[in-house]
Amino acid sequence: MKKYLIALASASAAGGALAQSSLTLFGVVDAAVTYTRGSGTGSGSKLQLSNSGNMFSRLGFRGTEDLGGGLSASFWLEMGLQNDTGTGFPSNSNNQASGNGPAGVLSFNRRSTVSLAGPFGEVRLGRDYVPAFWNTAIFDPFGTGSGIGANQIYFSGLGGLVAPTGTRASNSIGYFLPANLGGFYGQVMYAMGENDSLSVLPNTRVSTRHDGDHTGLRFGYQSGGFHIALATGKTRYASGDLRVTNLGAAYTFGPSLMNLKLTSEIYTESKGATDGKGALIGLQLPIGPGEIKGSYARYKLQPAGALLNPTSSKLAIGYVHNLSKRTALYATIARISSRNGATQALSGAITQPNRASSGTEVGMRHMF
Repeated sequence: MKKYLIALASASAAGGALAQSSLTLFGVVDAAVTYTRGSGTGSGSKLQLSNSGNMFSRLGFRGTEDLGGGLSASFWLEMGLQNDTGTGFPSNSNNQASGNGPAGVLSFNRRSTVSLAGPFGEVRLGRDYVPAFWNTAIFDPFGTGSGIGANQIYFSGLGGLVAPTGTRASNSIGYFLPANLGGFYGQVMYAMGENDSLSVLPNTRVSTRHDGDHTGLRFGYQSGGFHIALATGKTRYASGDLRVTNLGAAYTFGPSLMNLKLTSEIYTESKGATDGKGALIGLQLPIGPGEIKGSYARYKLQPAGALLNPTSSKLAIGYVHNLSKRTALYATIARISSRNGATQALSGAITQPNRASSGTEVGMRHMF
């Protein structure tokens, strides 16, 4: 990603020494033509110009100041963009449904942090990714885009896209281990729902003081072509806590196997009395200036006392052709199959229970 750096120098208030600072403007603009359809009586299809099929469109600013003595201070402000309509994405103020902001408003919903780093690691304050989301983002071959190839677990799960803390948490305090631990890394997070001590569920005496409080951690190891990480998180709610745990692993082979990368994720979650389980396997295969990628994911919802467990599976394959380091063309095809009453469909499609939904997507992504 090309960086536009503004070199700054400022005099130290104490002794006049110069402290080096940098400011970076960055972003992604990604648009695609997407066609999806369902199956069964009463099913529907949709043709649309969508966004973020390969990477989430975004605009951000980040900066770092060298404080000397191995210390540095930094900030990161990043907003999501729906460039097909020129609008933004909502944020959430308290990690609860009541904190959802209005749709379409430009806000630094993706990340808004200030941090202090040094030999001890990094302390980060603000709105940021929850630890458990990182495994889904890193070990899914389709990454963090919202296209038709994106992770079935994340878009179907109790703790996925629809959950206030499925991706990010506001009001968080995070700590990251230093980077010089021989391939080991880790982070912990505590985020606050910020309810007052008298908060209760409507018309009850059930306290909601801790609703929206989130704790999470992630630890991993990466060396050579091997990468593995375990993450877990819990968000407290009086109506039933949300718990997410996942394990991701990947291995990249050498040139003899064309640098093939195999990925996987195992995922478990619960929200109150309802459980969910999922798994994903995937591949990434560099081909000349491009890359073939594919994944198969399966997700099962387990409602308490239900006779059937709605289950959906998704197969996706795509190709990304890099025109340069910043610009790429891509195409993806995907199909979701449902059983036991599941009604999962690709974005925009309407499908019937226990039937399938399929789609194609062709797009362009530019990073700056």
